Amino acid sequence: MVEIFVFVGFLVILGLLIAYFYMRDQTVTKQLSAYERAIDELNSRVHAMEQKVASIPEGLEELPDFAQELEQLEDRLNQKLNDLSDPLLKAIRAIKQMELEMKRISDSLNERIDKIEESNKLSSISATSKLINEKAIIELYKNGYSAEEIAKRERTPLGEVELILKIANLK
Repeated sequence: MVEIFVFVGFLVILGLLIAYFYMRDQTVTKQLSAYERAIDELNSRVHAMEQKVASIPEGLEELPDFAQELEQLEDRLNQKLNDLSDPLLKAIRAIKQMELEMKRISDSLNERIDKIEESNKLSSISATSKLINEKAIIELYKNGYSAEEIAKRERTPLGEVELILKIANLK
């Protein structure tokens, strides 16, 4: 009976080995088929490149004609650019002159504005001091000072003191 177990064990091990080799053979077959497809693809690319290399001498014969056509095209392009650049340069110069003139005018206007603002500041300062001066004149008159005394005290012309008092309806 032991012999049967040994024989069955041997058959099982043999069956497992056969199954292992069969599976291994399947994976190797898949890898080989992938390599075969890659080699076929490379062969087709090599064939396509050989055809392109064979057609290059035909293209080389046309190269001098193409170079001459390129030179003619470049000459025509340069001529057209020169024809277009002359009016553009004149326009650019005119625009630059206009910019300079506008800058000069702008500077002049800014100077005038500054002068006007400065004179407005001075007039507002003097107007404020005259307002204070008018209040002081009216207050002094109410306190009993005469127009002459107020003029001397405030160092203001007599006519101006009298005018302020008339406007305030005090005289």
